[in-house]
Amino acid sequence: MEKYDFIKLMLQNRNLSVNDKKRLLLLATREIEKEGTNNPSQKSQQQIEEVDENSLFKHNPQIIVDFLHQFTEQKTMALKYTSHYWDKNSDGVYPYNTFREFKDKYLSILNDKNGRPLSTIEPLCKHLWMIIKNFLVNDDSTYPWSEYKLKIGYNRHLEHWMNANPGKQPFSMPISELPREIQPKPVNGKTLAYFSDVVDIFKHCIEFRDNDLFFAIMKIFKESPDHHIDMNMLSSLRGLSFYTDTELVKDALRIMASNIFQRSEYPNLQISRRLINIDCKERIELRILQVGSFSNRNVNDSKIVANTADGDIARIREKLKNLCDFSIESLFRVNEELIPCRINYLSSKEGTKRVEVIEKNECLGFSYILTFYTYNNE
Repeated sequence: MEKYDFIKLMLQNRNLSVNDKKRLLLLATREIEKEGTNNPSQKSQQQIEEVDENSLFKHNPQIIVDFLHQFTEQKTMALKYTSHYWDKNSDGVYPYNTFREFKDKYLSILNDKNGRPLSTIEPLCKHLWMIIKNFLVNDDSTYPWSEYKLKIGYNRHLEHWMNANPGKQPFSMPISELPREIQPKPVNGKTLAYFSDVVDIFKHCIEFRDNDLFFAIMKIFKESPDHHIDMNMLSSLRGLSFYTDTELVKDALRIMASNIFQRSEYPNLQISRRLINIDCKERIELRILQVGSFSNRNVNDSKIVANTADGDIARIREKLKNLCDFSIESLFRVNEELIPCRINYLSSKEGTKRVEVIEKNECLGFSYILTFYTYNNE
């Protein structure tokens, strides 16, 4: 008979007095607590709770996602038209008569204090803010944007062309109409012929579209001939679209890849994504696992804690702040015992611990985990 069934049976015994039953319950409680202390997972979690919590950064990726989603919403039509072809009205003409009328309209959306003004994005992600500012706001062509250092945008050169070509929309402007010194070189082997080609580059700066992330990871992690990517798992990234600063995410992935390439004795990589639900909202979890590669460092090691700005983990965290949640999983040393742990560096979820014990069968190596937010239409 199980001891808990025995206790239950004893409590039902009418020959026991009330005081006897109270004493039985007290002894049973002490025994249960003693068992819990001897339980390895509970003991590990108690040890983990003693770990310093100062390295968990709170941030808010949802603001960035909701802001960027305005580029596709009907209620912010003028801003949407900065990255989409203009539709003609029922009378066959475009909705804006002049460049200045159009720009004033979308700038009023960017600066709407009741929405997600551009000014709120700067402190959250200055790199993203500079891309948007240099493409959409600045009237000159002094400051470059994107990894291609383009100086083409909704500025005075486009305004001059539209004034000289009434009845045309921005996407139709030939790049050859621009001053030669700001005409870009071919991008990825493709000559930019029209302003629509420039807009397409901007769209890929603020959103991983369709197979963008799949091909970016292929390019970044295929640079090492010593490592093998499970292509079946990687295929889960195909057709995946979500808003973020794509250049910063790719920068963070390159740092991860560099760390992985240093451990050539563990050649197998599993890179996959899955949809998860957090607080009744859908999230996209990207997991990069180097099978069999374990940290084994102390959970309070300075490189693991990332309390200095020059470490790789700290650099990754800085790239991803306000873009996605960021964690790693591996075996770590806690009080001289190797324990499978998840270390959280970025999280917007209240109550998230910096270090959590995970099941040993879930820890197959060293994993980087990036959790991206989706549009919250509430």
